[in-house]
Amino acid sequence: MACLAAGLLTACGSSGSGGAAADAEPGASAPAGSGGGQGGGQGGGQGGSKLGAKEALLASAAVMEKAGSAKLSVSGGTEGTGEFVWKSPKSFLLTTKSKGEESKILFVGDVMYVGAGADAAGKAGGKTWMKIDPKATAPGGGGAGGFASTMELMDPAVQLAVAAPTATRAGAETVAGQGTTHYRSDVPVEELVAKMQLAPELKSQVLTELKKKGSTITTEFWINAKGEVVQQASNGLATGSAKILYSGLGTVQPTKAPTDSEVFSLADLLKQ
Repeated sequence: MACLAAGLLTACGSSGSGGAAADAEPGASAPAGSGGGQGGGQGGGQGGSKLGAKEALLASAAVMEKAGSAKLSVSGGTEGTGEFVWKSPKSFLLTTKSKGEESKILFVGDVMYVGAGADAAGKAGGKTWMKIDPKATAPGGGGAGGFASTMELMDPAVQLAVAAPTATRAGAETVAGQGTTHYRSDVPVEELVAKMQLAPELKSQVLTELKKKGSTITTEFWINAKGEVVQQASNGLATGSAKILYSGLGTVQPTKAPTDSEVFSLADLLKQ
C-alpha cells in the first residue's frame, strides 16, 4: 500500500492494452473511430479529434491544474478510494480494504501518516495515526528526503505536461459512462523528475531511486471532451498494477493532518 501511495500515478503497472498506438507517430491523431473503444462519445469523437495528441495533453494539463483536486477510485493490484488535492495546501488520503480490514494512508505536505490497526492503536494508548519521519523515509525507500517528491509524482498536471511531447492517440473509448480519447506516451524518468518542483539535491536522489526500477514509464490517459482526465494508468517501474479513475474534479477539500493527540511514532511503540 505504501508503494502505491508513493508512486500511485507513475509507478504502478498498467492493465491497459497494448496495440496499434505503439506504431503511431508522436502527436498524430487517429480517426475518431479507431482504437479499442466502444465509440466516440463527446470526448473521443469530438473533443479528441480537434487536437493532436501533444496539444490535447497540454490542454488537459491546464484543465487538471486548475481543478486542483479529485476523488480517486483505484483498481488492479490495490483496490481502494482516495481524495487527492494537488494544489497547495496539498494532501492525499488513500483508503484500501483487504480481507475485511480497512487501511488508510495520508500525505499532508511533506509528512506521511499511516492509519493504525486495532493492535497498534491499543499499544499506542488509543492513538490512531503513526507519523513517518520524512527525514528517514522517502518514495522508493532510499532516504530521498521526505514526501514532497511523492506529491509531485502523483500530480496529474505534471504528468500530462511531461507525457505530451511523445503522446500518441490509441483510440476512442467509453470510460465510466463518458466518451473519451485514449492516449499513450513513453516518458523517460529523467524528464518526469525534471518537471518536479523540488530542490536540485532532492531531484537527484529521487531520480537515482526511480532509475533503479526502470528508465522509462509508459503512461496512459483517457480524456473527455472537456479536457478532464477520466482515467489514468502507468507502467514501467515494476511495482504492481493499478488504474486510477477520477471523479469530482475540483470538489475535494484538503485533508487536515491528525492532531498531536492522535499521532504516535514507531519509536513510541518500540519503547514499550
